[in-house]
Amino acid sequence: MIQEIADDFLLSDFGSSVTAGAVVGLGIMDRASQIIMNDNVVTVDYALTVRTDQFGGLQYGDLVQHEGLVYRLQHEPLRLADGRFCVMVLEKVEDAVYQLDVFVLGVFQ
Repeated sequence: MIQEIADDFLLSDFGSSVTAGAVVGLGIMDRASQIIMNDNVVTVDYALTVRTDQFGGLQYGDLVQHEGLVYRLQHEPLRLADGRFCVMVLEKVEDAVYQLDVFVLGVFQ
């Protein structure tokens, strides 16, 4: 119980809203990393640190919303240290129409 309060305190200071399906929580987004091949950006990955008990069960391809933008999970969340937090490696979903369908019409996976 005390550890959960400490986790929430940390996230409330530095985190922002994260939604995955029916789960709503807080997360800390790290800056993007770029994979460059032949002077072209091939992909941009984002790392989002969240509580494992809330988001640890997500799978490859699941969709996550952070600050109004939609991201796709690149693999299962990676647990940190004692496993209370995990990092989700995400790729931004660029299609604005897809984002609208997913969140406004309630078709979220």
